[in-house]
Amino acid sequence: MKKNYIYLFFILFVTILQGCKDDSIVKGAEFSLSRDGQEVTDFSFGYGQGHIMVALTSNTSWTLESDQTWCTLSNVSGKATKEQYIKITYERNTGEQSRKATITMNAGGNIKQYAVAQGSKYDTVYPEGMEQDAIEVAKSIAIGWNLGNTLEATDGEGSWGGKASQEIISKVKELGYNAVRIPCAWNQPNYLEADGKTIKAEWMNRVKEVVDYCYTEGMYAIVNIHWDGGWQDQSCDASVLTADSIATVEAKVHDFWTQIATAFRDYDGHLLFAGANEPAVANREDMAVLRRYEQAFVTAVRETGGNNTYRNLIVQGPDTNIDKTYDWFELPEDPTPARLMVEVHYYTPANFCINDPTTDWAESMTYFWGEPYKQYADEYMDGKFDTNEQEGYVHEQMNKMKTKFVDQGIPVIIGEFGLSYRVFADDPLLEDYTDYDKIVANMDMLQEKCEESEGYFLGYVAEQAKNYGAVPFLWDIQGARYFDRDKLEIVVPVIHKMLMEGAAKGQYPY
Repeated sequence: MKKNYIYLFFILFVTILQGCKDDSIVKGAEFSLSRDGQEVTDFSFGYGQGHIMVALTSNTSWTLESDQTWCTLSNVSGKATKEQYIKITYERNTGEQSRKATITMNAGGNIKQYAVAQGSKYDTVYPEGMEQDAIEVAKSIAIGWNLGNTLEATDGEGSWGGKASQEIISKVKELGYNAVRIPCAWNQPNYLEADGKTIKAEWMNRVKEVVDYCYTEGMYAIVNIHWDGGWQDQSCDASVLTADSIATVEAKVHDFWTQIATAFRDYDGHLLFAGANEPAVANREDMAVLRRYEQAFVTAVRETGGNNTYRNLIVQGPDTNIDKTYDWFELPEDPTPARLMVEVHYYTPANFCINDPTTDWAESMTYFWGEPYKQYADEYMDGKFDTNEQEGYVHEQMNKMKTKFVDQGIPVIIGEFGLSYRVFADDPLLEDYTDYDKIVANMDMLQEKCEESEGYFLGYVAEQAKNYGAVPFLWDIQGARYFDRDKLEIVVPVIHKMLMEGAAKGQYPY
């Protein structure tokens, strides 16, 4: 009898406990995660880092939890909501195996689990020499140099300066560079057959020869379609273009890149392609046009197959302007994961980097940049100094690119940065300054400090670009007072020294 009472008591206790448990579960709970209006039950990611946004809906309080540190959630709890966006961030998988995680959603005691799968780079067998993806290539470039005003000269190589040679590229390597951006023209009568569409074999072979100069030195090379008369860069104005005119340029982009990519198909991963130079984009509508051209570029290269299936490609932001790129840019679709880079340029402040005594707005040019050199502008140059675009501004701009792209696993190329080098003795504008006599009396000192300031600027930009995940490429042309290609020597050693010191200090965040 005693045993029966004990048994009945046990049954009653379990029943009460179960009732309490049931009371803790919200009945009728409705909750889900969705993307693009479709409920999801699992997630699959490539091996690169990145993030996705999902919409969370729940009619009761909820929690989210990931069981792996490489997969994180922007929000882990909340109240009932019709729609709240959650960012799911995943780190780059550097392991040899794919990996899994589980995201658990609890809404009023009701549980849903979402399986997360991330692939590994090693799931794919790459052709020999094509193993490096965009981040790995970017990380391998110490600093890059532009072979400016050479192969992009519309009147033929040499018409804007000297011609390229193995000696020049070898010296550039010796100076500390391990990558060369090779601006190229293609749509010129002297480079095309009579049909106006087919690139002459002689010109293609010449571009190959220059790329081979870089390969001889074990350097990376970037081949692009530069300004080239503006047929692409100046054809993004949605307000004046028609559907037919956009389609015509789009087809031309596809055709040219089919020819270029086919010619270079067997080159290994040291060669990168860049679709354009500085596409003129004024608004989001123009950006939509540019995106069509960039999609045509990516599609054409991938369609040629071979090594081009995995070649790293560079797409340009609108105007290669950091602010516009941050606000408007969207990557084209690429069937090959983790092989795209984004290009912007840095010539800020314009009064220091672009203006010189020959420009129409020469009176606003400045001679010094950086906090250590402001004193010379204050004392001698009537205080002309771009206060708002100094060291702090470099950080702000580079951080925009890091936030927008690098943090999502997409490296950035500063395809051009540079300045107009000053020569006090040749500057007719100095006579307009209040303390002209004082300038003349201290001309040598001011020239020395100006050159230091130029080196400081270049070094600072190179260092911070790398710190924020952007690969710096110095813009250089013959006669620019940096590197004399005829003499194969640096013109002002302190500028080069400070540039290289800055680049060496920069550390990529990947």
